[in-house]
Amino acid sequence: MCPDSNTSTGSDSPTQPVFIQGILPRCGTNFLLDLLRAHPDCGPPEPVWEDFFLYHADLLMRYVDTVYAHWNPRWGVDEALRKRLCEHLGGGMVAFLTEKAQTRRMVTKTPRVDNLNHFFTLFPNAYLLILVRDGRSVIESGVKTFKWHREWAIRKWAQGAQTILDFDSKNADSIFKYRIVRYEDLWSNLEEELRHILVFLDLDPGKYDFEEARQLPVRGSSTIRDQGDGVHWAPVEKRSDFDPMSRWRHWSRARHERFNWVAGRYLERFGYEPQRWGSTRVLWTVWNLVLDVRWVVIRMLGPLYLMVKRRLDARQARMTSEQKATEHTKQQSDTGT
Repeated sequence: MCPDSNTSTGSDSPTQPVFIQGILPRCGTNFLLDLLRAHPDCGPPEPVWEDFFLYHADLLMRYVDTVYAHWNPRWGVDEALRKRLCEHLGGGMVAFLTEKAQTRRMVTKTPRVDNLNHFFTLFPNAYLLILVRDGRSVIESGVKTFKWHREWAIRKWAQGAQTILDFDSKNADSIFKYRIVRYEDLWSNLEEELRHILVFLDLDPGKYDFEEARQLPVRGSSTIRDQGDGVHWAPVEKRSDFDPMSRWRHWSRARHERFNWVAGRYLERFGYEPQRWGSTRVLWTVWNLVLDVRWVVIRMLGPLYLMVKRRLDARQARMTSEQKATEHTKQQSDTGT
């Protein structure tokens, strides 16, 4: 796998939509979307800023399978007809997003890669940009912005990475139009990387203002919370000291060891360098195994905890309601007296 997978530009239909699928929230999909929106031929599907079509595509595939199962084979229906049904459903979703489009190319995004394997089943003629980012930066940003549980976040990033690698392995030699983009390449070498992306998308780089792109404001950065403003997605002027590449530089060895244990192999597959130590490996192996068991227990007891919490909350709500009713009755009695 390499970030330049499937970069042929021989498209017959340069008006096809562009989908951005991010490995996980906080991976930079806003940044990539804003960069592409700066091209005069591109625009978002307002007011739907994140489509989440693929995130729920498994439900749509179940619907297709259920419908197809009711068709009588003696009618002459076959797998090709099922495929066409999927394509028409995908075409309807694209039509929904583009019905108010003011530009030639619609660019939409979702910061998840769930059901990525269904993408070209629904959108065989679309362009797909898959955005990845160093998992350590994603997790640190998610913890600051959304208060993610670190263990959950590490595992979700690893799951997203595996999804992308499986997708790339299956489609690397196909005719489908997709490209894997690293956030860090965009940030550190914006013009060169963006030129590659624009050519891939059949967009004219000559129409693009790269200097304006370098000055684009920041949206949704976790550093906004650090500045005490709370997290929001309104454009904020980029400060000279803004550095999204150093989110995890303060990590302790324990955090690196845990990340490497669960997801380190995926860092290397995408060209990132894990931070490793050679000493006391046995101790850290035992420590990670204990944390693995702890996570399994948490996952097992989680549903039970939620059930008990819901019952306690319901009981507390009833007691509060009964107490208010008693106080109201007492007040009416006192008033009558």
